[in-house]
Amino acid sequence: MPKNWETREWWENRPWPQDEVEQMMKEELDRLNAQPWFEHGKPCKTDIFHKRSWPEEFEAIWGKWGNHGIGKLKKVALFLPNEYELNPVFEKEPAYYRMYKNKLPDLERQRKAIRDIGKIYEGEGVEIVWLEPPASPLGPYGFLRAFCTVILPVTRAGAIIMRMGRAGCAGDVYGKWWSRELPRIGCPIYHTMLNVGEITPIYLAENSVVIADGYPTPPEGAAECKQLLEAAGDEVWVAHNPGYIDRWGFPAGGTSHLDMVLGVADLGLAVCYPSFLDYNTIAYLKSKKIRLIEVPPEEFTEYGCNIVAIEPGKVVIPSAAKETINALRKEGVECLEFDSTESSKAGIGGPDCVTTKLYREPGPSLADL
Repeated sequence: MPKNWETREWWENRPWPQDEVEQMMKEELDRLNAQPWFEHGKPCKTDIFHKRSWPEEFEAIWGKWGNHGIGKLKKVALFLPNEYELNPVFEKEPAYYRMYKNKLPDLERQRKAIRDIGKIYEGEGVEIVWLEPPASPLGPYGFLRAFCTVILPVTRAGAIIMRMGRAGCAGDVYGKWWSRELPRIGCPIYHTMLNVGEITPIYLAENSVVIADGYPTPPEGAAECKQLLEAAGDEVWVAHNPGYIDRWGFPAGGTSHLDMVLGVADLGLAVCYPSFLDYNTIAYLKSKKIRLIEVPPEEFTEYGCNIVAIEPGKVVIPSAAKETINALRKEGVECLEFDSTESSKAGIGGPDCVTTKLYREPGPSLADL
């Protein structure tokens, strides 16, 4: 509980009680005398102050944030779909609005699915922050959908706000929305992207990550994000996602985000859909001693790669990915099944698409393999 003088109300209610003033001053002087940059009667020793610990200061001000590996997941954000998803115009232009199965979702079933994944997280001791919808679904270029596909890399330095690469899918107001929501939930903003980029980092282990360029992320966007992650302490590999010309439906159309084709289940074990994952990235993964389970085409379209690691060896995975689930269980991975049927129909996504990972405890590194 904060002391009286740590609140705005105390300062506004003058005159202040003298005994509390004296106690406040004593505590402040004790704090000052404990700092190496303080000396009575002299200005701050800035040469010493400049060398203070960034991680310690950041945590003291903001608390713990960041998803840099596969350690125990502690805090996530979720968004409950609302009526914005039922706009009839979406069915008129399903390719433009990414309506994979060309029809609007059953909103109540979609909401139930998000509540269900929330129950899974709560059962695993993960704190959930529920996001609020934007004031309007209309952006500067038209109506928007897929607000519960919450693309937001969160580092130990705060969140990276993406600049979306496609119109029609929350893109036009995405940055503004997150700029409102992040202060509300107390999460700092590390950077707002200048270049276009929809980055879904896939962490192989602590501080080892793969990102991708592709049709929603031009090379300059991936390069900007790579620099940001490296500054936060990560080793970054850039993969290359294929795209489309005019044909949209699977098996044409490529893939938008890396978490559609790659997911890490345990230290040294991942699931992937190699048809949409470039050869050099597959070779890179093997060079890092990552064993790969191949997701079949019929499970790729049900978001079989789109998993969330609760901790090493325990994942949330779409229940429709039966063959992938069996393969993971043979490897000793605990699979917590999530019904993403309605999400896949609407192009909303699987567990990773709908989950913003706000904080993970530090976990194993590739050096532990």
